[in-house]
Amino acid sequence: MSSRVVTGTVEFIWDTDGHMLVTMDPDDPADPHTFELTGELRDRVAPAVSEGDRVEIEFNAEPYEVLDPDSGPSESFRAEVVDVRVVG
Repeated sequence: MSSRVVTGTVEFIWDTDGHMLVTMDPDDPADPHTFELTGELRDRVAPAVSEGDRVEIEFNAEPYEVLDPDSGPSESFRAEVVDVRVVG
C-alpha cells in the first residue's frame, strides 16, 4: 500500500511507557487525526515535537479487522506512521 502524508497542527500529545499518541488538527478535515508512535520513531520525535507545532505525518494505511458485537467483523484501516517532520 502506498504512503500518504497528512499536514496539520499538533493539538495534544500523550506520551508514556515508550508509546506516544499525537492528536492533530489536519488541514483537510477528512484526513486521520490521531497517530501512535513507538520504538525508534517515538524516541526521535518525542523531544522534537510539541503541542502547537505544524507537522507532516507520513503513514501507510494498514488493513485490520474490527470486531463489533452487534454487527460482527468488518475491515478497516489504521495508520502505521513512517515519519514525522516539523514544518513550521
